Formats: sequence, structure tokens, C-alpha cells
Amino acid sequence: MLRRHQVWIGRLYMVSDAFIIVIAFLLAWVARFKTAILPKYGALSLSDYLKILYVALPAFLIVAALTGLYNITRNQSLRRVAAQLLVSDAMMALTAMSVLYLSKEPYSRAVIALFVILTFLFTIGTRSALRRILQSFRARGFNRKYILIIGATRATERFLAHVRRHPEFGYEILGGVIADDGRVDRELAVATDEQDGIEDLAQHAFFERENIMCLGTSAELSAILQRHIVDHIVLTVPYYAMGVLRDAVQIAEYYGVHTLLIPDFVDVLPSRPRFDEFAGLPIVDTRYTPLDEVVNLALKRGFDLVFSLLVLVVLSPLFALLAILVHKSSPGPIIYRQTRLGKNRRPFTMYKFRTMVLHDADQEGWTVADDPRRTKVGRFMRRMSLDELPQFWNVLRGDMSVIGPRPERPNYAEQFQEDVPRYMVKHRIRPGITGWAQIHGLRGDTSIEERIEYDLRYIENWSFRMDMLIVLRTVVHGFRNRNAY
Repeated sequence: MLRRHQVWIGRLYMVSDAFIIVIAFLLAWVARFKTAILPKYGALSLSDYLKILYVALPAFLIVAALTGLYNITRNQSLRRVAAQLLVSDAMMALTAMSVLYLSKEPYSRAVIALFVILTFLFTIGTRSALRRILQSFRARGFNRKYILIIGATRATERFLAHVRRHPEFGYEILGGVIADDGRVDRELAVATDEQDGIEDLAQHAFFERENIMCLGTSAELSAILQRHIVDHIVLTVPYYAMGVLRDAVQIAEYYGVHTLLIPDFVDVLPSRPRFDEFAGLPIVDTRYTPLDEVVNLALKRGFDLVFSLLVLVVLSPLFALLAILVHKSSPGPIIYRQTRLGKNRRPFTMYKFRTMVLHDADQEGWTVADDPRRTKVGRFMRRMSLDELPQFWNVLRGDMSVIGPRPERPNYAEQFQEDVPRYMVKHRIRPGITGWAQIHGLRGDTSIEERIEYDLRYIENWSFRMDMLIVLRTVVHGFRNRNAY
């Protein structure tokens, strides 16, 4: 039921966005040609301008759908919605500018600029207003969802912290239930030091510490559901009480209560685990990524081909200028070749503009601040990441992607494999020129552990929207890298 409501809300948002885009376009045209705000010259009719709208509107809606803007959830953050709207608006602007470029008609760029700005302001304003209205209703007790917690683990603590950080979602913790399958000693360790693990605490003591009313044990679940209105049961059952699961789910289904399971082994699962089936048994894929799907992989590869080809063609004069500067900076080849590890740990040759005097980089190690091996031109190129531009040829060849974890040299990868947990998981996908870690400042001489955490977050939560956001932030914030020596 909840999912069906979310689908309908998403469709309503899509219709409202289409309406807002049309209104924004008409207002932009009226402001340009029917008011005294801007000087009038070369005015085309509204019917001529509608040709732009015919391609801009579908472009916005398609990109918005691909980025997940209409996959409505109760806990969707406004920042994420704003990012999705910005990506969709940017793609609509590119589409509109393409019409201007291909057309011989004297279209006004002011109309396009005002149209794009108004679209973003109106769409984000509409969503912000609706969110405030819903939050106001929920704060008054309307449309609240009541949650019953069964069991207590580390996952329970994380779940409760998230719910309490976001009261606007409308979730309320009704109470806690002790997971008791007859083997658990409920009188065990009523109070323990805070340094001990939560799984070592008595569940009753945990509920007291979290200020949650203990409503009884799992053996009393049927009576509890008769006494209270419960929308969701969250099962965070400790490993020693797994026998509670089947009974709790059966009782919840009998009363028509939605059940959610947070496994005790949540720390070994990715953020979006995939369930499969084999021989009639459910199987959890602990390392599933969205890019395992053929459609997602084709979408990402298609973007890589188009974007890298555009960069290589449009920036070809810059490539030529940099090649001349490198040639004059010091003797040696213009392009520097280096072996890196790619997808599935396959080695490939990565290309860069040479920024140093000739030396054996594999033996001498990473560059450091004020590295004497750098040329004057190379110092500037590394700071602005211009030396990375030839890697778009690697993208075109299929060795790399525009967005992904940065590739590493094989000898360093072997070292990090021993020192950094889950380091080699990054090789599940193609390495990238920029990525989630890079736009958060983790480039050059920065923490490998932090970088891997961001890389894995990207791999496990990949979406086309996420890729567009990374590209947008890379372009807007520039390629300047303070950690590039």
C-alpha cells in the first residue's frame, strides 16, 4: 500500500513539474518580449519559441526520472532533491542551447537563461513548500507511523539514531520488545559498562538507556499488537535469538503489520544488498552493485563514450597547446605512460601529460610537496589536473570511466590490499578520472582508508543521478587540486 502511494505521489510530482516548466517558459518569454525589463529586438513569435519547449520539457522529465527524482520516499532529504533538480535543469539547459546552436533563427539567450533559472526556483520552491506542509501535519500528529522494535543490537542503535535525527519523517518509536526464544537469560547483566558491546547488554537495559518503553517479550507479541496500533515492526534480533524471527513474522502477518528486518550481521552487508534465489533458497549477494545490472552498465558506458568524445574534440586546441608546453619544458616524451590496475584487477596503460623530468617513477615513489622532479609547466598542470586530460582516451578505449575510483599502480595496490580492509573491492568497476572521493577533497596525499570508504559508498549506491552530480561538482568547483604535487 505504501509503495503504491509513493508511486502515485511520484507521478503527481512529474505532472506538476511539467506544468511548472511550461509556466516558467511562458513567463520567461513574456518577461523578455512583453515587458520593459529587457530591451526589445529580434522578437520571434511564441510559436517559434515553443519549438525549444518541445525538446526541453522531455529532456528534463527523462533525466529527472533517471536520477530517481520521482522515486518518492518518506525520508528523502531536500538536499538530495535539490541536486536531482539541478542535474535535470542543467540537462534541460544543454538541450535548449543545442536547439539554439543548430537553429538559424535568432533566438534570445536571455529567454533560455531566465527559463532555466525560473524552472529550478519554482520546482525546488514547490517541493520545499509541500515538505513543510507535510512536516507541519506530522508534527501535529497526523499521518504518523508507529514503530515497534523487537530485539537490541548495534544495528538497533544506529536505526534509532537515524529516526531521532529526522522527526520530520513522521516515525515514532512506540516501544521495545525483548527477543526471547526461551534460551535468553533476561536477567543477564542488567547494567554493563558503556564500553561493552550492545549485544552483551540485557535488552531491557538497552531499552531503558534509549528511553524506550519495554512492552514485554516476543512471546507476548500477539497481545501487544492487540493493545497497540503498530504500523511497522522492526526486527533487530540478536544472533542468539534467531528463533524469534519466524514466529514474529507470522504473528505480524496475522495482524497485517508491515515487518522490516535489520540483520545482526549488518556490518558485513553492502548498503544495498541483493537477494537472489538458488534451488528454492533465498541467497544474499554481499557484494552486489547497481552496475552489475546490464541496463545501468550500458547507460554509464554510453555516457562515457559521448562525454569523452566531446572532450577530445572540443578541447583539442587545449591538448595541442599543452603538448607544445610539455615539449618545451624539458627533454622527453609528451605523453607519460604508466601501468595501472583497472576493472577486475586487469592492468592497463594509463596516459597523462608528462609533468616531470625523466625518471623511474615506480622506484622513486609518490610525489611530495616541492618535488624537485616537477617542471615549471608540470607544477601548474598537476595543480589544475590538466595532466589528466589524456585519460579521456582511456575512457574512449574502455580502460576507464569518466567517474569512478582512481586507478592505482599494481605495487601500491598490493601494499594497500594488506593494510586497508576491502581495498580491492574498488576493482569491481572501471576506474575513473574523477569520483565521489575526489569531489570530497580526497586526492593526492590523503588518507587511503577514507578514500576507500568514499569509493565503496559510490560503488554500492551508484545511480546516473550520482554520476551527473559528480560531473557537475567537478565542473563547477573546477579541477584545481590542492593535494596534487
